[in-house]
Amino acid sequence: MKIAVCVKYVPVVARMGFDYENKTIIREGVPSEVNPFDLLGLTRAVELKSGSSDEVFALSMGPPQTTEGLTQCIAFGADRAVLLTDRALAGSDTLATARALSLALAKEQPDLIICGRNSADAETGQVGPELAELMGLPHVSQVRKLEYTPGGDSVTVERATDEGHQVIECPLPAVVCVTEGVAEERFPSREDLTAAQDKPIEEISCSDLTGDLSLFGSAGSPTWVEDIRLVEPSRLGEVITGEEPSDAARQVAERLKERLAAISAEGAAGPGEVVSARYPDSQERSIWVVAETAGGEIRHVTLEMLGKARQLSEITRSEVVAVLIGLSGTASASALAAYGADRILVLDNSALGPVCSRAVSECLADAIENARPYGVLFASTPDGRDLASRIAAQLQLGLTGDAIDLEINSDGQLVQLKPALGGNVVAPILSKTLPNLVTLRPGLLSPAQPDESVEARIEEIPAIRFEGADIRVLEEHASEDVGAIALTQAQIVLGVGMGIGGAESLPEVQALAGSIGATVATTRNVVHSGWLPHQVQVGISGRTIAPKVYIAIGIRGAFNHTVGIQKAGVILTINRNHRAPMFKAADYGIVGDWKDFLPPLIEELKPVLADMA
Repeated sequence: MKIAVCVKYVPVVARMGFDYENKTIIREGVPSEVNPFDLLGLTRAVELKSGSSDEVFALSMGPPQTTEGLTQCIAFGADRAVLLTDRALAGSDTLATARALSLALAKEQPDLIICGRNSADAETGQVGPELAELMGLPHVSQVRKLEYTPGGDSVTVERATDEGHQVIECPLPAVVCVTEGVAEERFPSREDLTAAQDKPIEEISCSDLTGDLSLFGSAGSPTWVEDIRLVEPSRLGEVITGEEPSDAARQVAERLKERLAAISAEGAAGPGEVVSARYPDSQERSIWVVAETAGGEIRHVTLEMLGKARQLSEITRSEVVAVLIGLSGTASASALAAYGADRILVLDNSALGPVCSRAVSECLADAIENARPYGVLFASTPDGRDLASRIAAQLQLGLTGDAIDLEINSDGQLVQLKPALGGNVVAPILSKTLPNLVTLRPGLLSPAQPDESVEARIEEIPAIRFEGADIRVLEEHASEDVGAIALTQAQIVLGVGMGIGGAESLPEVQALAGSIGATVATTRNVVHSGWLPHQVQVGISGRTIAPKVYIAIGIRGAFNHTVGIQKAGVILTINRNHRAPMFKAADYGIVGDWKDFLPPLIEELKPVLADMA
């Protein structure tokens, strides 16, 4: 068994500084580290070794100093490490990166390729699926369990989904993108680190892979960053200390009421606009929306994307097309039409496999290539990211992942606004290719007001017979109703962190949340501790939410959580540690024990939140 682990040496984002006056990123003195998800993958790869003939090697792409990270990989148990380094790689987007890695891996012919679910600096999660497509391999993402029987020709994995998880059989060779849970975090011993220093790192260049250097770097990248926009902190950061719980609660409730009124006066986002002009007969520059469903119903993120597509169609003067993967029902078609679709394309995948399969991406890619729309919008969900990435690689198109909004500039280009570096930067990304492909974060855009009188034409996408190796879903498991799907559109959210003390405190917190109609969310550490499921995790490896009010209880406030709540209207927090970063990320904070301060705060908030509704 030969396992390749793709690793990225990234800056420690939490240590980066930002000069908001000069709009620059301060990189001086910022250390780097191996991307945490990649280390989890490496740890699991080493665990899978069962004999002397098995080999694990780490592959990275980057400047010469990346050897420092690869030396760490050897200390973690990799048998060897390879660095692809070349000035020609500068400016590589995800497709150019995947292309370079695929050429390097083709020379190695591994049985299994492991990638992290995303990198801490870019957060796209695209390289793994694009790599798989370029190499003609099946892949599974969001993998939290990975099992292999020595001598077998497949791996069995557990894939996390928004609704629960899937158990999937994936034939080898394959690409697997791993997330939390796939292995326990561990750290090499001092002896391992010392021994790793003596092992050489193999270096290769682009010319070792091919004579065509135009495949790499900015020349081989279909997307580019127009500029960067620094996101200046906008929270009030007012902290109340030394007050009795009832007094502190009253003060916060009064401030919240004033702040909500001010936001309303400033014209905060409200219900979407009524869909006005439609262009059902104009297929040139059409905008496609790939619908997401859950339990046979259209998910809210689909309505959000249709709303944005309708706004864009006012400029493109073209139709909006909804792509429905599954069986078309009357209710689904009516909802898609009412919220903005002029035409509905149905891809029946009952004989093809799941949405994340190679067969489905092949069929949809063929339809996109034949129609050549202006843009195709996917949701930033496990299925949406996988599908968009494979299609981008197959058609050699630019793809922007996890965008928070879209604009069309004066030249008619689609500007895709993507956050990076923990949300401190927004990068406007443009594409050299058409159609524009983009995944959009759920919960940040507004649906249009529905028009129930509209009827959309329904057409079928032909199912192409796929002959290659593909994944097979063995089991589907739905989590208990923990409010996961509702979280992305909840108006009031109560977030719980490790500071609540333990899982035994959850019933009390959940009861208090329910008394104000709040949905419960949480942090990565709480999920790791098994208190709450991954589906309600908010942050860099969880969901992005935009409630009107977010109440953080016992949450330290590391950037990997706060990046998921930046679009919240008002943020409140209670924490015993007055140095907790969450106070800077909140508008109003109380220093104290949640058991003393949360109950009176909830009582004071009830009339304020009732007025908000």
